[in-house]
Amino acid sequence: MAGDFTEYADCFPVGARVSIAIPIAGGGQFQDWALVNSLERDLLEVALSRDALPDGANLARGSMLQVRRPEKDGMGRCCRGIVVGDGTQGALELRLVDGVVPFEPREYYRQDVYLPVEYRLPPSQHLVEVRERWRTRLREQELAAQQPELGEPEEVAHQREELRRRLAQRAELPPAAANMSGGGIRIDIPERFIPGQLVELTFYIPEPHRVLELVGEVVSVQPSPVSDSHRTALRYRFIEEADRDRIVGYVSREQLAQLARLGRGEARESRELTGKRFPRWLRLALGLLLLVGLVTNLALSIVAKRERGEKHEIERIFEEGIARYVKQRR
Repeated sequence: MAGDFTEYADCFPVGARVSIAIPIAGGGQFQDWALVNSLERDLLEVALSRDALPDGANLARGSMLQVRRPEKDGMGRCCRGIVVGDGTQGALELRLVDGVVPFEPREYYRQDVYLPVEYRLPPSQHLVEVRERWRTRLREQELAAQQPELGEPEEVAHQREELRRRLAQRAELPPAAANMSGGGIRIDIPERFIPGQLVELTFYIPEPHRVLELVGEVVSVQPSPVSDSHRTALRYRFIEEADRDRIVGYVSREQLAQLARLGRGEARESRELTGKRFPRWLRLALGLLLLVGLVTNLALSIVAKRERGEKHEIERIFEEGIARYVKQRR
């Protein structure tokens, strides 16, 4: 165990910045940043970056979380931990389990989907201003999801209702064809953007019902082969990790549904092809010819045996049965 504790101390020194993968009810994970407060053997105490977690976040005792220590080039190390209690001043205590293992950025599958998508250029392309606008939209989502509190100001309640109305309108956006993954999206749009531009994106994921706010960066723009629009590929520049997990889950479900549809289509096509190759009247005619052939063969066999003075098996059994019956009657 001493080796394990040394491993923990090397990966999670006091003051290190780590990422905590917190499970969310209904599937997915919420990634939150935290600072290491202390480490005693395998007992890790971290201070989360935010005071309030999203609805459905599970930090109950006994929950299994993943703690990641990012390093260069997207690489890093991670370890699992079990929630054992609350630390000082709202910190979180985890009992580390297993060993420290490396992790690499995820490879994402792409899938053609059809869902409501809204895009818009922000007023400024300044990175800090774009990030702040994105964070404001996230805070608005959190406010809209909160339940009204007793005695809250009337303007807060009015603002919440207005935000809920806007989110409901975004969920009713006209759907568009897109090629989506957990790392980016490709859509056909009439505007011609410039690679490197930042674009505000809003997706509506039907399962779970969720409006996602993120920022994409234009990677490439090509003429669409089927219309006058521009095939625009964007990578996600600013995105909540919980929202990325929701996108990955949605893409996976769409892939499974597509495979199921293809399977049903192949089975139906096979039945249709069989019907086309062998129509019902032809199958009936072949069956009748086969039956006539069997009867003819049996009759010829009986005739041939009689000509040789032999009795056919059926005739012999029948005569033996008659003889036994006559003997019993006597």
